[in-house]
This record gives sequence, structure tokens and C-alpha cells, in this order.
Amino acid sequence: MAVRVIDAKQGLDHALSEAAAAIFDVCIKQATDTDLVIGLCGGRSVVGLLSALEKEAVRQPAELLRRLHFYMVDERLVPLADEQSNFGGLKRQLFDSLIERKFIDESQLHPFVPDPSLPDWGCSRYGESLKQRGGKFTVAVVGVGEDGHIAGLFPAHPILKETGALFASFTDSPKPPAGRMSAAPPLLTSADLAIVLVLGDAKRGAWRSFNDVSESAERCPAKLATRARECLVVTDLG
Repeated sequence: MAVRVIDAKQGLDHALSEAAAAIFDVCIKQATDTDLVIGLCGGRSVVGLLSALEKEAVRQPAELLRRLHFYMVDERLVPLADEQSNFGGLKRQLFDSLIERKFIDESQLHPFVPDPSLPDWGCSRYGESLKQRGGKFTVAVVGVGEDGHIAGLFPAHPILKETGALFASFTDSPKPPAGRMSAAPPLLTSADLAIVLVLGDAKRGAWRSFNDVSESAERCPAKLATRARECLVVTDLG
């Protein structure tokens, strides 16, 4: 468990490029017969990193790119075509371009498709899909919210106690929309690399909590990311 901080105050683009390179560095170190699973969050913070990932993909061998599989670390319980869909945003901002440039193909994308006819909205089915590719994230990318949440893991929410499933749904999110799916804490902490984005002055309180050794992960869930094998934090808050 190693935590490294990249200071983005002097140049966010450079910091995100360094983070994108770190993602591929971890992937390169994996066994050549394994799938490489990238878990991505939604939200504003991830947009710049997606651009950096696309630029970095140009430098990667085709055989490595073909092993990439993209999953969601969190999603809203809305149709994929809905403007609130995290996957929909990622598709427009990254995946469509990667497919057009033939870096990846559609089979490497694994959106969470909410199914209201199922009690868990399809979380167990999504978990089974991930198990077919090793059952863990090679890299998990999360943005930190103003309250210290990551993915759909909000402070003091019951989902923080979920240990029996890879993904869980809930309909009482403290932040709209109320219905969400999230990777469970053990799935995030088992990642080979966690990329944590703490960007913007609105996150200053969360950044203080993240660095406060007396603060618990229940009150600041972003701390869970530091339990991954490696953790890389990108912040402009110094």
C-alpha cells in the first residue's frame, strides 16, 4: 500500500498526463494472459484524465490495448441514453474516439445497464461479468466529492458495509439522483492502482479530511482508495 501525490497546481495537463502514464505502466506489469480492467467514474473531474488517456493510448502497443476492458465504478440508475448516465458521458468523451481510431472495439466496453425488474437492478449480473475477467480492477479511477465520497460510497451510508457483493445498488443517495450503483468497498481496495482525483477549491474540506489521520473512512470514504496496492492522488490543492 503506497500513496503518491501529484501536485497539479503548476500544470493540470502535465499532472493528468503523468497519471495516464501510470495507468498504462501498471497494465504493462500484469501477466500477458490476463485481462486489464479499468474501472472509471463519472463526473467533471475525470474529463481531463480521459483526454490524457487518449493521448497516452497512441504510445501503447496494439496488443496491450486489445486486453483493456472498461467497467464503471459507479452509475446512476437511469437508461444509458439519459444525459445523467455516467457511461453515456464517458462514451462521448473517450470511448467513441478510441473506437473510431481503432484503439479498442465495442466488445471492450462494459456499461452497467440498470434493470428495474431485478431487486438489485442488475448488480449481481454485472459482478458476474467482472468475475469472468478476474473479478477485480487493475486500475480504479475515482473522483472525490465535496463530502469526501468516491464512486457511490457516501459518508456514513450503509453501502460502506457491503462486503458480500462486488457491486451494490441503492435508492437513497444523499446526492441526486437518488438511485445509484456503486462498486463495493472491497472491490475498490483490491485494485492494483487507484487514481484519486481531488480537483477544485470546492474539494478543500474533503482534502483536509483525506489527510487527517484521525478521520475515519466511514466519514471520508476517499480514504478507502489508499488501501489499494498503489494509490496515486492528483490534486491542485497542495
